[in-house]
Amino acid sequence: MRNVIRLLVVSMLVMQLFGCVSGKKTSPEEPAVAAVGATESYEEFVPYTEFDDIAVPNELSRVPERTFIYENKEFKTGMIVMKGRVENQSLIDFFVNQMAKDNWTKESSIISSMSTIVFKKPYKSCMIRITDGSYNTEVEIYAVELKAESLRDSGGVHEQNIK
Repeated sequence: MRNVIRLLVVSMLVMQLFGCVSGKKTSPEEPAVAAVGATESYEEFVPYTEFDDIAVPNELSRVPERTFIYENKEFKTGMIVMKGRVENQSLIDFFVNQMAKDNWTKESSIISSMSTIVFKKPYKSCMIRITDGSYNTEVEIYAVELKAESLRDSGGVHEQNIK
């Protein structure tokens, strides 16, 4: 039953992502560049997952038997499960702030003892579910990423030369 639910959630994320890809044009974003001579403040190292723009707090440990990543030439999808002794609100704040730093847009959220936050980017979608347990807090990260090659091959992205 759990596998069916996981498959359903991943399928919903894929469908949501395809809907965003086909219905919306985005403008390129300029990367943030530090000013010359500016001093950098010390920031704690934040590890990233198999998805290069989804970070997780250092206090969480991976649950390998419940984690999976599927990748082919068209897309990458998966569920990353982590646990740790971290307060629910602290995790919510971390993900909201860190995902914004990585240029994700928060789409929706439900905050309770089982919180869900949905983020999106062009060609990417991510849902984070945080379950407050009695001993550990569990985090499930569901992510879908369409690859540029598949968009080019499927006609999802059209190049146009303007003279």
